[in-house]
Amino acid sequence: MIIPSPDKLVESNVSVLAKFGYKAFEGAEEDWSGMWALLKGDFASAESSEVPDFSAMSPSQQEAAKIYMRRRLIADRFFEECRACQADLYKGIDTEQMERYTLARDAYEDSVNHFGEAREKLEEIMKGVYW
Repeated sequence: MIIPSPDKLVESNVSVLAKFGYKAFEGAEEDWSGMWALLKGDFASAESSEVPDFSAMSPSQQEAAKIYMRRRLIADRFFEECRACQADLYKGIDTEQMERYTLARDAYEDSVNHFGEAREKLEEIMKGVYW
């Protein structure tokens, strides 16, 4: 269960992330095509405005897209942990809680960087660059 944060900025981040498919983990099978439909707009550019649907991708493109989407899901889970740790900071001054939050925040930031790296790799694969 996600505990809402007393920090309004954190809560507003939830609504922004939801536009790109964020939702609390429910343990269900992933809908790769549906998730891709939310994220594929990030790959449209002046050079290539047409981005294929997930089902129209080659097997290697689909695998790269799944890795990209899994990285986003991992970032979502780290965001939830960071959010919970951050909410606990409002309970009072506690050095151990601050360390816990710092670790969770760093893990979340790292996961966002990995998501970005997976995006770059997927973009290369979609252009036919494999190495």
